[in-house]
Amino acid sequence: MSTLFWDCQTGIGGDMAVASLLDLGASEQAVRAALEPLAGEGFELRVGRVEKAGLDCCDFDVVLDAEHDGHDHDMAYLYDPDWRSREGSEEGARGGGAHGHGGGAHGHAHHHRSYAQVREILATLSLTPRARSLAEKTFRLLAEAESKAHGAPVDEVHFHEVGAIDAIVDVVVAAVCLDSLGVEKVIVPRVVEGTGMVRCQHGVIPVPVPAVVNIAAATGLPLSVGARQGELVTPTGAAIAAAAMTSTELPERFSVTACGMGAGKRDYGPPSILRALLIEEADGAGDGAVPGGVPAPGGGAPIPGEWIWKLECNIDDSTGEMLGAVLEGLMAAGARDAHFLPVFMKKNRPAYELAVICDDDHREALERIVFAETTTIGIRRQRMERSVMDVSWRDVETVYGTVRVKMCERDGLLRAYPEYESVRTMAQAAGTDFRTVYLAAATAL
Repeated sequence: MSTLFWDCQTGIGGDMAVASLLDLGASEQAVRAALEPLAGEGFELRVGRVEKAGLDCCDFDVVLDAEHDGHDHDMAYLYDPDWRSREGSEEGARGGGAHGHGGGAHGHAHHHRSYAQVREILATLSLTPRARSLAEKTFRLLAEAESKAHGAPVDEVHFHEVGAIDAIVDVVVAAVCLDSLGVEKVIVPRVVEGTGMVRCQHGVIPVPVPAVVNIAAATGLPLSVGARQGELVTPTGAAIAAAAMTSTELPERFSVTACGMGAGKRDYGPPSILRALLIEEADGAGDGAVPGGVPAPGGGAPIPGEWIWKLECNIDDSTGEMLGAVLEGLMAAGARDAHFLPVFMKKNRPAYELAVICDDDHREALERIVFAETTTIGIRRQRMERSVMDVSWRDVETVYGTVRVKMCERDGLLRAYPEYESVRTMAQAAGTDFRTVYLAAATAL
């Protein structure tokens, strides 16, 4: 596993994120294999090279059949003072097609789909558990952000951005690429956005657009607004970065093992380039901190062992549905583990104690979720050292397909656990029960 540093000085879009990862060496073969069930959706993937300010960059594009006109109509809104007088004629010439905002990545009419329909599409794809989890998390962030922007329930909103096939492809491919590269940590120190106005399906709106603002508010994605006019950060790009992000802090010193550069389709002055760097923390860079970024008490040498945070609070006035949603949100946001325990509080009130296990990089974001989505007014936390088994992953072949298995080892002890999502996917595809596939994977080791 490796650490990725996304350098978003000129923003981020879905196409830029994918291009930067392909340029790092992510498997294009794995990408095309993952998208095979979408072959009938009428699009073509194009992966090539372009020059930006004399730099050789990867270019990724999703071209829709008979819809890609190669012209960025949003540019008129940003730079042409007479755009209002020409709006009607332009819309007529384009057949009234609605153009999604988003860095001019694809400049064509969007096919509307609901969040529920997007989830159905994801279910048809053959993805690894890690890639599927990241893609689902990205779409959930997008859907919730658009829902809040439009003031409608998530499953009732039809998204021109989320529902467009090019956005679906960007999100899925980014997840497949990160999984292909074995990326475990993603550091996003800042995401630079532009200023001004941009056209979306519903009219002209300010930059950053509401969906990007909502994603940043929900996840802590570090936005920085620059002086350039134009939309540098698309909702799809913001959601991909936020879903993958595990930290906003770079190590004090690090070495670069690989660099990928993804080209954007717009240039507002400086070239639109997203750099993706695979990095390794330099020796000694962690002095004064324990693994996971938790500082040693009073500074000084690192404390041996693996350290985690345990967050706790008591809740006596929330429904079971609310608590279930909180647990799902915490796990999706990076908690190592989370659970409820039934307890009795003062005045013999039945209640629940929420416990969350996390690393230092995710602690603040998880605390924000607990405060925002439960009725608690305080969180207890303590730093704890733990002993853990060494974990690795293996793919085993069964008569039902390839199943991913977690291998746990410590001091000569070895245990193997077929991975739940992988077993479930194979069982559904084969039309058999979970236990049968699980036992087949366990006996195939």
